Amino acid sequence: MRIIEKSGTLVRTLTPAEEVLARGFASGTLEGHRQLQANQLLMKIRTEGQWLACDCQPHTLPVMNVTLNSNTGTLFLKNNPGTPEHASDCVFIKDERDSEAGAERDEPPAAWLAPDVPLKLIGEFRKGDSTEGERGPATAAQRRDQQRLLSLLVTLIEASGLNVYATHLKKDLTQQFAELRGVAARYPLVDRVPASNYLETRIDMKHMMMLKARLRESPVFANHRRYGLLLDCVSDVRARKLFNDRSDDGFDFQGHHLLWGGAKASGPLLALAIYSPATAGSHFFEMIHVATLPVLSRGHLFPVYRDEEREPLKMLVSLIDWMASKGVKVIMRRPVIGGVEMDELVLSSDLDRVLSVSLVQQPQGPEPSSDTFKRYADFKSLDTFRKYVAGFFMRERE
Repeated sequence: MRIIEKSGTLVRTLTPAEEVLARGFASGTLEGHRQLQANQLLMKIRTEGQWLACDCQPHTLPVMNVTLNSNTGTLFLKNNPGTPEHASDCVFIKDERDSEAGAERDEPPAAWLAPDVPLKLIGEFRKGDSTEGERGPATAAQRRDQQRLLSLLVTLIEASGLNVYATHLKKDLTQQFAELRGVAARYPLVDRVPASNYLETRIDMKHMMMLKARLRESPVFANHRRYGLLLDCVSDVRARKLFNDRSDDGFDFQGHHLLWGGAKASGPLLALAIYSPATAGSHFFEMIHVATLPVLSRGHLFPVYRDEEREPLKMLVSLIDWMASKGVKVIMRRPVIGGVEMDELVLSSDLDRVLSVSLVQQPQGPEPSSDTFKRYADFKSLDTFRKYVAGFFMRERE
């Protein structure tokens, strides 16, 4: 059993004693102080934004994340969607999903994509294919292709660390996009062709033409469909048009708009689009599918789950900076892959204090029965909430 970063990088292997705790936790055989030790181990992994990789299979690594159960306020291990299955006799094979909620989803949730595996973001042309943007029922394969674009976007966010905020980790916009490009370099569009080679981090006609020229002249796609990626911070997506401050008319796309969290939010949005011909034999490149994820501001690409979070999130960022000036380092993380409740934020200090908060007005499930979970809606005002969070972390200075 190993602890890994969300980029797939090995952190370390569990000690034999830790592995006994993890297996006992999964099988439900722990009691008393042993149960407490297992919870502490898993909470530390969760707080660090890391995952567990199981070695029950000889050539693949089933991956699990540590999730907070919103019904009980307790931790559990959840198998990441889209990763290899456990061996049939593995104790970690159990998956604590909410089966009813899963049955109601039209599309699978965005999943972590393993690096160094061709992305296959868009299907090949076949004789008689209609255009990608044509309305009508999509095949299961087309839906998987579309969903992988959203999975890539949230994977880029997680693996680049943009879902983490701390004063000492602060980066300007150029550095944030550099992190995204660095992660994209680990994901091939086709075999041995890094996505970063055909990625433009600015959506305008100039950069589209630059990407089109590289794609048309490239020999690496052979008989595969040629496509690249456009990534940028935009102001809105509506009526199959993507809007930013570089064009009053917007930029058309032909396919589907994939939403993180499943609900439309106002901008700014981090948008990732596929750029490719819509039909076989065409030399006209256009945006096909677009995936978006709301972010805090044009200069800070921290993911936002709902519009109502923006004001309290900005307050938390300012508060974290203030606490850092007082010598208390607090890190704020937002899980964007594999979490049951994407509205959850996890704040942790350098002295092992951990607080989970939700900033949305309406809870998505029963309140967790935990002293370290708080909902902003339960406080009288933003100032009251700020004082509570500050007191929670600053008390350790006394």
